[in-house]
Amino acid sequence: MEKTPTAQTPAAGWLRPDGAARYLSISRRCLGSLTRERVLPFVRLSHRVILFRRQDLDRALARRLVKAVGE
Repeated sequence: MEKTPTAQTPAAGWLRPDGAARYLSISRRCLGSLTRERVLPFVRLSHRVILFRRQDLDRALARRLVKAVGE
């Protein structure tokens, strides 16, 4: 049986700030900075509710990838 999203659990593929910070292995403070600087895309559902799509986080990381010498 598939779990349905509730007020506490966003739909599959979406992360709340705590989950997004864990996914990226960064602090909540760093996540907030990257969000304020618009480095990471997000959806603001209300003043308090922000969601991050996992695939958007992956794309944002890929854009900032620094290639090694010789690649």
